[in-house]
Amino acid sequence: MSTSELDKYKVDHLFLLIGENPLPNYVAAKTLVAEGGKAYLVFTEHTQKPAERLKDALGLSDNEMLPLDNNESNPCEIKKRIRDKIKEIQDNPDNANKKQFGLNYTGGTKAMAVHAYQALLQPSLEDPTYKLNPEPRFSYLDSRNLKMLIDQSTNPIPLDIPKDKLDFSLEKLFKLHGFTLSKPPKTKVTLPELVEAIVKHKSDWQNWCRKVLRLEARNKIELGEVKNTNNEIEKVFELGDWKNAGEIRKIALPTLELPQEITNFMEEKKLLDDNGCLSIPKIERASIIPKPSQPNRYPKEICKWLEGVWLEDYVLQKLKDLQQQEQKEIDEKLKKEEERLIDEVGMSFNFPENADIGHFEFDVAFLRGYQLFALSCTTDTEPGLCKLKLFEAYRRARQMGGDEARVALVCCYDRPERIKQGFMSQIKDDKVNVFGLGDLADLSEKLKTWIQEVDK
Repeated sequence: MSTSELDKYKVDHLFLLIGENPLPNYVAAKTLVAEGGKAYLVFTEHTQKPAERLKDALGLSDNEMLPLDNNESNPCEIKKRIRDKIKEIQDNPDNANKKQFGLNYTGGTKAMAVHAYQALLQPSLEDPTYKLNPEPRFSYLDSRNLKMLIDQSTNPIPLDIPKDKLDFSLEKLFKLHGFTLSKPPKTKVTLPELVEAIVKHKSDWQNWCRKVLRLEARNKIELGEVKNTNNEIEKVFELGDWKNAGEIRKIALPTLELPQEITNFMEEKKLLDDNGCLSIPKIERASIIPKPSQPNRYPKEICKWLEGVWLEDYVLQKLKDLQQQEQKEIDEKLKKEEERLIDEVGMSFNFPENADIGHFEFDVAFLRGYQLFALSCTTDTEPGLCKLKLFEAYRRARQMGGDEARVALVCCYDRPERIKQGFMSQIKDDKVNVFGLGDLADLSEKLKTWIQEVDK
């Protein structure tokens, strides 16, 4: 449906019931409040912080905040406070020509929804016959169908949510949840040609990481001694964390076992030393891999990228390829602007050192309108670890994006259907997807198909 159809159901005064996730309330405020109108945030002690963040995002004042304190289940108190606010709004002469009230009951508790609804239907306790004129409008954001439902006497009216009204971004999504990025999400792909070559020669690259990178750049923890087949004593080691910056800068990583396509690229970028070994200091000086906030962490970050973070860049590149393809279709009038599959995409979500973010478990994300798509990436081939990564991404994405969020894992395991089956045995969400080793070569098309079909 067009934007004009949604405009018919906008209101001057919209009551929003605040739950733990403020995203649905943000969408409702941006799409249902008429020009010059106001949103009023009805919240409890438990949801005060989400309400305050939403207040900042919408540019509201204290007068638009309607606290229920700890009365989220108290019918009398809920109705009284909403009725009092309605009367205050009506008594304000500035609102003489702003008489349309509404309630979006997506958030909050069931008791809050029921009694707020009743308060708008019967706004005066003293005069039960008094009704709002015009009648209040009630709405609900349907996460299953991604529609705004407008109540009426028969079936509700489903309305599409126009993207251009949302003024939304990944950064704003994080802020709604109290997380401030220390810098904008990364949108430029690191070494795209090398990443493509790594995928093309995935087995060779994995062997090199195992035999060269990890052995040279990680600490070795001695576990004991054993006798080999020649009755010689050998020490047994376990690989620990990356070495410190000074030690990593001293190592040279032989490239003899790497395919010529990869070493040619490294040579072209002047990343090899005189002996043809990959040089960490040369990569560091070239600044071609994103720098962390603390310089001494840079050598470790380079090793991490070589070992596995490159897959995130590959996924980012495939999504950007889709964006470019869509833009071409829009320019050629083959597709409408509002039909875009990807509006904003990014990776490497960096938070301040003291941010209480815990483990942030998705690596690449994009928005379609207000809907979050989160992709977790791992080069690990152990199915248990892959499944754990998917569970953690799912939990965080749903926390951020609500029931509308869509989640996928991109991994290097060759039987991704097993990971999905294991996930589905515990969480029945068939919209989750897993892309494995066999999907990497044509990942753009695989992602496109998933995005197009996931909400049908």
